Amino acid sequence: MNDKFTIENMNLYFRKKLFTGIAFSLMLFLLTSCNSKVQESQDSVSVSGIGTVLAQPDMVLMNVTFSHTASTTKEAKKAVEQTMQRILRILQEENVEDKFMKTTSLNYDVEYDYRSGRRVRLGQRAQQTIVVTVNNMINAPERFSSILDKITAIDKVDIQDIRFDIENKTELFKQSRELAYQKAFDKAQQYAELSKRKIGKVLTISEVVSRDVAQTRAFQNNLAFKEEALSLSDNSAVPTGEQGVSSEINIVFSLE
Repeated sequence: MNDKFTIENMNLYFRKKLFTGIAFSLMLFLLTSCNSKVQESQDSVSVSGIGTVLAQPDMVLMNVTFSHTASTTKEAKKAVEQTMQRILRILQEENVEDKFMKTTSLNYDVEYDYRSGRRVRLGQRAQQTIVVTVNNMINAPERFSSILDKITAIDKVDIQDIRFDIENKTELFKQSRELAYQKAFDKAQQYAELSKRKIGKVLTISEVVSRDVAQTRAFQNNLAFKEEALSLSDNSAVPTGEQGVSSEINIVFSLE
C-alpha cells in the first residue's frame, strides 16, 4: 500500500517537473522571439513612396450609337446598316483601321410612346453601338476633330463616353516605380540621419498598387469638350489635359 502510494507520488512529481520544464522552455522561446523582433524593428526603418508620371494622351476611345425606328424590323435594320456604312466610309477616309472598330451591342426591339396614359406602339427599333479608337493624337491632333465633325453630321447618331488615354504605358510605369523608390529612399535616409544611423541594405519591397491616373483638369476638359463637340471645326484642337500612371511601394531598409 505504501509502496504504491510512493510510486504514484513519484510519477506525479516527475509529471509536474516535466510540465514546468516545457512551460519554462516555451516562455524562454517567446521572450527570445520577442527580443529578436524588437531588435529587428530597432535596426530597420519602413517607408513608403508614391511615384506619378504624367504625359499627354495619344489616343481616344468613343462610343458611337445610332438607331432607327420603322414599321418593320427589316426596315429598321436596313436603315441602321446604311448608317453604319456611312460611318465606316468616314473612318476609312481618316485611315482608321478595321481592328480599331468594334461592335459592342446590337438590339432590335419595339418602340413605344405614352400618350394620355396609354402605351402606343411606334414601330420596330434597331440600335447599334460601336467603339472607335483613334490613335496618333500627338502627331495629328486635328484628326479626331475631323472625325467627330463628319460623324455628328449624320442624323440620329449619338457619341458618348469619350475617353482619352495613352496607348503604351510600359515606360511610364517603369519611371513611376523608379520615382516611388527614390521617394521612399529619401524618406529612409532622412529618418536615419535624424536617428544618427545609416541606411543599410533593402530587407523587403512590396508594391501597394500601380494604376492609371488622370489630372482633374483632364476630366474637366473632357466634359467641356463633350458639350461643345458639335461646334468643332475641322481645324479645332481638342484639349486633352494630362494622364499617366502611379505606383506606390513599401520598403524596409536596415539601419547601421
